[in-house]
Amino acid sequence: MQLLSSIDLILRRWQRYGEVRRELATYTDRELEDMGIRRSDIPGIARKAAAMIETGSRTQSSKPRFAKVAHS
Repeated sequence: MQLLSSIDLILRRWQRYGEVRRELATYTDRELEDMGIRRSDIPGIARKAAAMIETGSRTQSSKPRFAKVAHS
């Protein structure tokens, strides 16, 4: 049973990594700069977000918590 839990954890972390990378990639360089993020920081941020997924912490709202803000 532990093997299945480990596989599940790896898959959920991989999914979170991809979600965060895709989400941050949609921002312009200006928007990223406003958040204090360089485009080269995105993989590291995605890795940290994926590492936050813990065993048994399955939730429905596992989407990244970023929201685009319109600039005027």
